[in-house]
Amino acid sequence: MKLTNEQFTEAGFIFEKANGNSHSDFEKQIIAESELTKFKPTELEKIIVDGLNSGLYENEDERVSGYWSLSKIGNRNLIAEYKKWLRTELDNENGIAVFQILVGLDRLDEPAFNENRTGRGEDETELNLQDAKEYLNKNKNSAQHRV
Repeated sequence: MKLTNEQFTEAGFIFEKANGNSHSDFEKQIIAESELTKFKPTELEKIIVDGLNSGLYENEDERVSGYWSLSKIGNRNLIAEYKKWLRTELDNENGIAVFQILVGLDRLDEPAFNENRTGRGEDETELNLQDAKEYLNKNKNSAQHRV
């Protein structure tokens, strides 16, 4: 099942609701009208992860929407997936996707952004790419030390 950008927004709101976050009337209306409510949040998460992993979402904009919606879950089990996606998006120099994955990792309390940065924005492409490289290198080295 391939989700549209609008459905990724709906999924993000559904994930937030499942986590107990409050919503505006507008967001509540989007959730109420969504066909995605027929899925449990865990099923919806699997649909999105499987779609991202299978290459179903060919353009960066779609993948960014998928990463955004998953960032609303708070599931630390997604860290390994995020790292894999980060490596791929970094290798392809997809700056906006890299930024969204860094945000997702940050929301999971991963030190994805350089702690000395004063701001974070998708338009700070070079800084985001550098932070992604540093994050992946640190994690690669710490994983090697555990072996």
